[in-house]
Amino acid sequence: MSELDTPVVRGFHEMYYENVSRTWRNTRWFGTIVEKCPLDLWVYQEIVHETFPELIVETGTMEGGSALYLASILDLLGAGEVVTVDIEYKPWRPAHPRVTYLTGSSTSPDIVANLLQRASGKRSVMVILDSDHSESHVLDELRLLSPLVTSGNYLIVEDTNINGNPVVPWFGPGPREALDEFLLEDDRFAVDRTREKFYLTFNPGGFLRRR
Repeated sequence: MSELDTPVVRGFHEMYYENVSRTWRNTRWFGTIVEKCPLDLWVYQEIVHETFPELIVETGTMEGGSALYLASILDLLGAGEVVTVDIEYKPWRPAHPRVTYLTGSSTSPDIVANLLQRASGKRSVMVILDSDHSESHVLDELRLLSPLVTSGNYLIVEDTNINGNPVVPWFGPGPREALDEFLLEDDRFAVDRTREKFYLTFNPGGFLRRR
């Protein structure tokens, strides 16, 4: 049994996740809803500080809170940009000089080509996947967007905790199952369990470091 599978960790994880109006859907960065676990956000800033990404690609923008958060961390470093992709355009999302919003599917040829062009020649690129959580879509994202990630940086698959891992057991195959399949076919990435040090993470097994 791993440390994340102990009854106390699973119990707190389930309690935290299921009380959505009190916890993760009531979490804001400078007034904008983020919809992420704050412990994961803390780990993200540690990764950003360690890897100094010139480009962070995020799929699944929602209200724009996580893009704003990442841009704020890049502000502290004095360099870098965030490109965030979503199928829905929302004009009220926060504006920031380091954030670019792209509207479209994260697996569409036009969006993938756009991202590949933006990443070309970049020394350090990080990718965070948080869009459609179906297994087929996440697996397509992994196959199409993993080449963006530079050596030593991270490809983060979010919400691997759903489908009973340990929450939302009724969801069906999702990010975790896509991740497991991807790792069987691609040896460029290794799971970094040190990023789960706070016990509660919405991304168990989802912090992938490119070798």
